[in-house]
Amino acid sequence: MSHNVEKMMFTGKKPWWYGNQHQDAAVGVDLGEGPVTSAEAIAAAGLDWDVAKTPSYFKNNEDEYIEAENEKFLVRSTDQSILGRCTDQYELFQNREAFTFLDNLVKDGDLLYHTAGSLEEGKRVWILAQTPDTWQVRRMSGVNNTHHAFLLTAIGHDGKSSINMMPTDVRAECANTVGYAESIAKKQNLMFRIPHKGNLLEKLDLASTALEVMRGETDERRRMLQEFANNAMTNDEFIDFALQVFLNIDGFKGEAKKEISYFYENAPKRSRVIMENKVAKVGELFHSGYGNEGNSSYDALQAFTEYFDHFDLNHVKDQVTKGKRAAKAVQNSWLGDGAAKKNLAYKKLAQRVKVLA
Repeated sequence: MSHNVEKMMFTGKKPWWYGNQHQDAAVGVDLGEGPVTSAEAIAAAGLDWDVAKTPSYFKNNEDEYIEAENEKFLVRSTDQSILGRCTDQYELFQNREAFTFLDNLVKDGDLLYHTAGSLEEGKRVWILAQTPDTWQVRRMSGVNNTHHAFLLTAIGHDGKSSINMMPTDVRAECANTVGYAESIAKKQNLMFRIPHKGNLLEKLDLASTALEVMRGETDERRRMLQEFANNAMTNDEFIDFALQVFLNIDGFKGEAKKEISYFYENAPKRSRVIMENKVAKVGELFHSGYGNEGNSSYDALQAFTEYFDHFDLNHVKDQVTKGKRAAKAVQNSWLGDGAAKKNLAYKKLAQRVKVLA
């Protein structure tokens, strides 16, 4: 298997990132309807490897190799590839340990393994598990949309990234993955970041307790999405909102307008054209994306989640890069810029609902 294309597994309905790459077993392994054991998930996702700390050396003035103090390489066991650097204090956390932690919840029927895999040649590992929590969001037209709650666990093996756990939910009708705004997740104790230091298993026990609190917050999530569905938004308001999200503007109305004006007055023509194309595409999704009605803050949120889940990487053309598209899509939508943009969209819509309430 090419180390540029990391393996992934899924159960049930094909996830949105699977795309047209189903002939390539390195991209997605279908395990049927499930449920699956952690051993099955680990093997299918290509996560049956460990990370080790090995000494780092440098050459002195006499051309002698000297072991560096307080610096180690993080190496993958299967191919000896270097994933990153770390200090002596860095605590390893193996893929199997993450599944062992989640197994306790899976055995109780609280979670079902849904998708898992590795990104960036093993530097990042992710596990998405579905919870039993499901709810309906009623649209202005009277149509109901179904949402399923998930827990996303992301593990960094690069020496820099923490172990992150946070809730997300998937709109069943179109598989849009809607994340909490990071600031909201932190405020409600719904995001857990565990650095690779100290007693990791002890910290995971604390996270397990906190996850029970998170499950209790589903009602708040449901209430917020319903508020979005009840909050009317015009096309002009959406265009203004879209510009704020794409330009990473976190301020309120007056400040936002100044920053948008500054962009159009000072950005190169090519940047303005790219921005207009992005806004046009997400505007199209606002009105005619899967199940969208083009009249509410809920449609605005779904337009952005659909854009970053399904369209943001459509510019990738060459065959070599297309083989990596699924991994890039997951990285972008859940852990990268797409996730940050979706978080900002959620945060700004939450602010909007409170301001207009």
